[in-house]
Amino acid sequence: MSDHTSSPTPPVGRRRVAEAAGRRPSPLTVLAVAIPLLTVAALAIVRPADEPPTSYAPTSAPLDRATAVCPARLPGADDLRLGAAGPGSGELASGDLALRVGRDDDTTTIDAGIGSLTEREPVVVNGSGDLAAGLVVTRSGAGSAVDCDRPVPERWFTGVGASAEHSSILTLVNPDKGPAVADVTVWDGSALVDVPALRGVRVPGGGSESFDLGQVVPSRDALALRVQVSRGRLASSVVDQVDPVGRDRPVREWLPSQVAPATTSYVAGVGTGAADRTLTVANPGDSEVRVTLELVSEESEFAPSGLEEISLAPASVRDVDLSGVLRGRKAAGVQALRVEATGPVTASLRTRISDDLALSAAGPTVTDEAAVALPAGSKRLVVVGATAPGVLTLQAWDEDGQAVVRERRVELDPSTAARIRLPDEAVLALVQLDRTAGVVSLEVSDRGLSVLPLAPLATSSEVADVRPAQR
Repeated sequence: MSDHTSSPTPPVGRRRVAEAAGRRPSPLTVLAVAIPLLTVAALAIVRPADEPPTSYAPTSAPLDRATAVCPARLPGADDLRLGAAGPGSGELASGDLALRVGRDDDTTTIDAGIGSLTEREPVVVNGSGDLAAGLVVTRSGAGSAVDCDRPVPERWFTGVGASAEHSSILTLVNPDKGPAVADVTVWDGSALVDVPALRGVRVPGGGSESFDLGQVVPSRDALALRVQVSRGRLASSVVDQVDPVGRDRPVREWLPSQVAPATTSYVAGVGTGAADRTLTVANPGDSEVRVTLELVSEESEFAPSGLEEISLAPASVRDVDLSGVLRGRKAAGVQALRVEATGPVTASLRTRISDDLALSAAGPTVTDEAAVALPAGSKRLVVVGATAPGVLTLQAWDEDGQAVVRERRVELDPSTAARIRLPDEAVLALVQLDRTAGVVSLEVSDRGLSVLPLAPLATSSEVADVRPAQR
């Protein structure tokens, strides 16, 4: 008997499982799993392409061209004084300035930084090269003075009138050859006023347009204006007139503009002696604003007794009589007003005696340098609102370009006012602030008081970045 053994045969079910376990996945199965995984991974690392910008910020370049526009004269205010002080160095520039008097072109020469003209019509002054950055022009005479402003997109005028006793004339001057367009917004004592005649005002190239507010928007309330230029360039100015009932003759003066509403602002030009003083405050916003006033002297800023907080409804203007506050011993040494508000407001001060009208507005903050062409008469600078302890350096020249103040240094402290006398023969002044910023105003007494807020000296221009459209 043969002896042999046979291996046991596994059950059918177990054999199929073993065969299935030893078999590799088919390529189709691998692709079916891998492709979705790779797609998800690819989408995770792919970022959408950046959208190309549709606009570009302007770039800054040294100022090589500047324009100043002088409004038409008031009676006796025929004198134009021109200056060109080099920023930083204080060196005086010389050269020719291009003029447009009315609609006629002309030139005038700046010699050693000083020039002058006698003209009645509006004058456009254009400086280029070294005469651009330090170009300053004023019109003055017979107790009135105004800074010849540069065309800007927006200006605010507070405290204008449109009644028989207090009226104002708004003038827009176009310094360029092409047309310009502006919209003038008006606020009265309680609301925004709809004035169709002041919407979309078109001023032809080289021309001007004037509006008697007593005719286009008659009102007994104090008014505030905002001039917004939507096309071209325009320079705006306002002449204010007070014609009291009785024998007093009418008095007129230019009303300085304000750059923009602010929560904290300073108004210089308080003056001395007995006078009627009215502060006008405007709230162009859509919320109620509370305003507190402080007096600024060479010693401190303080709230006088009897002066309560002012509540301003949305889109409203209000007059505040300060004649009693700015009189007597408590007003001794006061140089300016501080206006502190819970929202942005504009402000101006009207000072009137029988034969003179003085107007001042909240001035811009000077952070570096400012210059001014000085009218004739007794002159002083008032500096308030210093942001930190610092130093003001003053230089001044006479009509021959000779230095009458070579370098005077004045220490500035916060919450105080500095009053700096200028020589009567000075016709051009340059101030520089170090380690601080502040509001600088010029007070001139010449048959009346005039107040000119000083603007920061422009040394650069914004150049638009224009590129071909993306298709």
